[in-house]
Amino acid sequence: MNESKILKKNKVKVKKRKSNEPVELPNNVSFNPYRNYKPPNTSGVSKKRIARDPRFSDFSGKLNIEMFKKSYNFLNEMRNDEVKDIMAAIKINKKHGPDSVKGINALKKIEHLNIGSTDEAKRALDRYKTEKAQLEKNEELRDLKKSLIREEKEKIETTGKKPYYFPDKKVKKLYKEMQKKKIEETMKSTAINYGPNRSIHKKLESKSRRKLPKERKHDAIPKFRDV
Repeated sequence: MNESKILKKNKVKVKKRKSNEPVELPNNVSFNPYRNYKPPNTSGVSKKRIARDPRFSDFSGKLNIEMFKKSYNFLNEMRNDEVKDIMAAIKINKKHGPDSVKGINALKKIEHLNIGSTDEAKRALDRYKTEKAQLEKNEELRDLKKSLIREEKEKIETTGKKPYYFPDKKVKKLYKEMQKKKIEETMKSTAINYGPNRSIHKKLESKSRRKLPKERKHDAIPKFRDV
């Protein structure tokens, strides 16, 4: 009897929590106010989230670049049409003037491109040309990488060499070397003053003859140097 009395005395009464009272949280658990907190001692199994790496999942399917180009080729057509409209507007405004009826109507046709004047049209045209050059360069880089990978696969099949994976930095370096060789061949060609070679030659010549800051300071004659 005495033992039972002692046990009853040592028992700690657990108060039932009221529904209106705030939840008591332990210090070792960070509280997230944006989710319903579930006390650690409550019954029920929580669903564990399974992490998924999108690089190794097939939800998006395999990327087919050729099919992608064909599907979105209409964007290139739209871009070309916009460039034609801008060039036509610039030409009409140059010929008839920006205050003429034809000039105003030409600018109205390209209002949807946020162009309201001839200067804006010229800036937009320059931007389109820059974007086109960049897209063409990216296309050439992709083709170069494809050819390098194809050659590497053939070498592996024939010689059994260790595979080499071409990083983008290496591909860009090879592309620059190829462009440099093209320019050198153009410079050596006999028809340097005819056709597209003439503009390349003039550009390179102007760059090579450009004065550096030191030469400008001392008024020195610039020497021909590699660009």
